[in-house]
Amino acid sequence: MLRPSSFVSNPAPIAADTPVTWTGDPPADEEARVVWEALAGAPALRYAVLVERVGERLFRLDLERFGVSADVGFFRPFYDAHARRIVAALAGTRLSLGDRA
Repeated sequence: MLRPSSFVSNPAPIAADTPVTWTGDPPADEEARVVWEALAGAPALRYAVLVERVGERLFRLDLERFGVSADVGFFRPFYDAHARRIVAALAGTRLSLGDRA
């Protein structure tokens, strides 16, 4: 699994239906790029949909890198948790959350 871009100790919970949009240019950071790609073509996604897409993309990347023999499928739920951490780390800097999105 990719390393987190930054650590978020106790992020405030984000409602599942909160709109999320990307702000700024395409990122160079690999994890931020996964979020940016998940948002590509969508004016604003809801937080829950974004987390699901990012978790799936992270999972697929590791599956491609390590193959089915690595048994990463067992760890699939952890990819969504990691996606939540990435989104929380980008909130307010690269991501706009809420009605202003």
